[in-house]
Amino acid sequence: MERAQKQQKALAILDRLRTCLDLSQEDLGTMFGATGEDVRAWESGAAEIPELTFARLVSADGALDRMLWLFRPDRLPQVIRRRAEAFNGERALEWILDGRIADVADRYDSGLAYQRRSA
Repeated sequence: MERAQKQQKALAILDRLRTCLDLSQEDLGTMFGATGEDVRAWESGAAEIPELTFARLVSADGALDRMLWLFRPDRLPQVIRRRAEAFNGERALEWILDGRIADVADRYDSGLAYQRRSA
């Protein structure tokens, strides 16, 4: 994939994460080890998204797909903001902002799969 295509894909993923999870630019920056200013620069085209961040964005997009399969899109922002035992009493959002969105998707998937089997 050429550089311009990667940047477009990365920007689309940033927008999707922000929209689906109801995140701010500062939240996205925290999630990817950057600042809100970095995210604004990426989105405006003033700065290029680093290669490592691109890889993390692609991974986060896959985890988001898994969560959207489990939860209705209109409910997902509320779900990740509730404290849950699966996250040691924390909110899933705290894990997501810590860069652990794949772990969040795994825990939701495991917990809901267990509930489906025991129902």
